Parts: sequence; structure tokens; C-alpha cells
Amino acid sequence: MSLAIGDVLNHRYRITALLGQGGMGAVYKAWDLNLKKPVAVKENFDALPDAQRQFEREATLLARVSHSNLPRVTDHFVLSEGGQYLVMDYVEGESLESMLDRQGVLPEEQAVGWTGQVCDALTYLHNQSPPIIHRDIKPANIRITHDGRAILVDFGISKLFEQGSRTTVGARAFTPGYSPPEQYGDGSTDARSDLYALGATLYHLLTGSLPTESIRRMVGAAELTPPRLLNPSISPGVERAVLAALVLPTEQRFRDAATFKAALAGGPVAATKPAATGPVVIAPTVAAPALAATPFLGASVARQAEPATGSAPSGRGRGWTVAAMALLLVATLAGFLLIRGGLLGGDGEASEGSEQILAGNEGLSLIHISEPTRPY
Repeated sequence: MSLAIGDVLNHRYRITALLGQGGMGAVYKAWDLNLKKPVAVKENFDALPDAQRQFEREATLLARVSHSNLPRVTDHFVLSEGGQYLVMDYVEGESLESMLDRQGVLPEEQAVGWTGQVCDALTYLHNQSPPIIHRDIKPANIRITHDGRAILVDFGISKLFEQGSRTTVGARAFTPGYSPPEQYGDGSTDARSDLYALGATLYHLLTGSLPTESIRRMVGAAELTPPRLLNPSISPGVERAVLAALVLPTEQRFRDAATFKAALAGGPVAATKPAATGPVVIAPTVAAPALAATPFLGASVARQAEPATGSAPSGRGRGWTVAAMALLLVATLAGFLLIRGGLLGGDGEASEGSEQILAGNEGLSLIHISEPTRPY
């Protein structure tokens, strides 16, 4: 349902302003008539059962957490006349995406400090039972309050991690540039997937450039540019920590967010093997399923990788193989980006099965942005 200024939801929340709106929902500022304080109200536009379950899942996840760098959900309800809503604390602030738009790059001390705060939030989430994996960390989903606190928001595609299970409670999705390869298709994501995305976020904050897409790096179509080549003022230690977070094999990344935070402060950057016991569980991850998001590309790569029966491929043949792989990859990514941007009639979303979505700018955070109202 469409809300107007002055509407009262659930006999309690009076709408005072529209903070942002996208294709899947909207976020409003409202006044809590019972507690006499401002709140943020998130509305779900999608009435399909899968979308409503995912929206309720977000409310359930956030209602059980309490951390200074995480939002706090205080209510969730569905109205009989239509409409599904989340209510949470209203916090003044600005997204890191907005800061990047204004500044181009952020000072290292500032960016690393806020990244460390997000590491604290991830340490808390990943140590829940079962662990909560955010799966959509990026500058747009980190809000900075007026007192300098980083708040990790938008848990719309989070999941509960269960040891040994490939299918978990949560939507499958990816955000190009920030998502690790295992997040594409049917790959298994865990706590280290969040660390890749946080490393990609810090890379963007320090360089002003989006990291090379992980799936392109995985098939050898492109390489990751070291951050100091883009911004020589970045300290060598911070660069080493960022590159260690962006390693493609999950087993070579930081074991946990606390280790990543320590590395940013000058600690070791070598990957730490999982302990025999501990609250953060890590599932085995197979790199190959990362190509499952583009089935025809994965099949083509597999076919090109097989040598001809009875003979070894020639140097010229290998060159054509690499070229064909690169062309297929570029065509696939170009088509994906065109559809995502609406240039081929798409609406910025892609679906495959009942719970697969594309994480783009449709996700609406539940925190106020002190900038002109726009879809975000």
C-alpha cells in the first residue's frame, strides 16, 4: 500500500517523511505514538510468499541481535488490508557510498577505523548460534552516524549458517565487485565470504575504484590491481591486509573478522587455519560452483579445458581457448550488466528459483541518510 505523510500504521506509527524508495520497498521516518520517539519504518512492496518470508526473516534476524554497530528492530507486522513492515531505531547518518560520491576516496585512518567497527559487528554476528552471515557488505550498506559510529545495515539477503549444509535459510544473491566467487550460483558461503566483501569495500573506500569482479579474476580474464598503484598514499600494511581479504580461495583468507581487524592494525596477514573447536564454523567451499550463475559459460569453460583425445593441444589452440573463454565471459558480464541496469528492459533484478535475487540498489536500509531523498 502507498503511505502518505500523516498516515498512522498499526495504530502506533505516524508517517512523517519518505526517506527512500526502490522497486521492492520504501523506508519512512515515523513517530512512535507509544514511546514518543522517531523510528524508521521499512515497507515491503512484494506480496509474493517468498518475498514476504524473506522480509520476515530479516526482522527475525535483527530482532535477536544487540550491538552498537548494528541496527535494532523493534517491531514487525502485516496489516490485514495489505502491507508488511519492519520498525527500527531511527538514526541520523550518511552512507559510505554517499561519502565516496562526494569525496572520491576516504582518508586511510578514517576508512580503516570504520572498517574495524564493522569487523566488531561481524565478530558478533558470526559468533551467534547459528552464525549470521550478512552476505551484502558494501559502502551503501554501511551508515556513519554523526558521532562517527559505523552501522552495518540491510540484512535482506542474510542467512543462518549451518555446518555441512549447502542450502541454508536465506536468499542467494551477489553484488558485482563486492561478492566473492563462492557467492555466485550454488557456492557455499560462510563467515569468510563477509570478510571478502568487507575487504572489497575498504579497497573501494581507499582507491575510489571498484575491485575487479571476483568471477572474472577466477577464470583468468582480469587481475586485481594492487591498491597502492591506484593510491600511493595507502600504507603497505593496510594494502597487505586488503589483498589478503580479497584472496579468491576461501581457505586462504582471514579466518575471522577479529584477525582482519588486527591485520589492519599491523598484525599478521597470513590466513589462519580453522580451530578444531569454536563458535565460528566454516564449511568446505568448492570454487567450481562459482560459475553456476552463468551455466552456459561454465559448460563452455569446462569443454575448453578438456584436451583433445590422443593429442596435446597446440600453443595456437590454447590461445584460441583463452580467447574464447574471455569473449564468453565478457559477453556474459555485459549482458548481465545491461539487464541489471534496465538497458534491455530489465528492472535491476534477476531470479532463478524461488529465492534467488540480485543484490543491487533495490535494498532499502532502515537508517536515515542526511542527503536528498532518492531510491537507494
